[in-house]
Amino acid sequence: MKKEYIILLLLAMLTACQHGNKNEINDAMPYDSIYVIADLQWHKQYYPLLDRQVFSVDLLTEGLAFDSAYHITGTGLNLYFSDIFLSMTDSVLQEGIYRMDTTTQVRTFLPYKDFEGGNITGCYLLDIQESQIQRIIGFTAGELQLEYISEKDICLDILLYTTDSTRYHATYQGPANYR
Repeated sequence: MKKEYIILLLLAMLTACQHGNKNEINDAMPYDSIYVIADLQWHKQYYPLLDRQVFSVDLLTEGLAFDSAYHITGTGLNLYFSDIFLSMTDSVLQEGIYRMDTTTQVRTFLPYKDFEGGNITGCYLLDIQESQIQRIIGFTAGELQLEYISEKDICLDILLYTTDSTRYHATYQGPANYR
């Protein structure tokens, strides 16, 4: 019995080595859908003196969806940007390059931050299995480039980095679904 246990343990370790570290991130991840929220009033409680429009963006891979209560269901990845800053006159995301930083300047977005008690914000990736969060990966540097390819369709090219400099590249092309 002990010998069988050791063999199983060795097989598990070998499999883990062949499939990489659990903290590795799949590169060049294509996303299937995007949901954009532009709601200055909701953000006013967090930024009472801010003269910027604040957007939140959810990118979902195939296999994930939102239910009627806006809870994520399914299995896949959710790339989330909690705070993307634009000018007060912008009612939709604008073309251009957006950079991660904490200044709240136009065309910036916040890095990942985990406050005490598990309250997270900024830019992070949720790995969701059967509607349950399996892991959270926070990004601390990066940028995204947005281009309109038609009146309603956008193209996103996203390059992000974790604190240990792990690179994550993601793309999206399709309609921008505003809520």
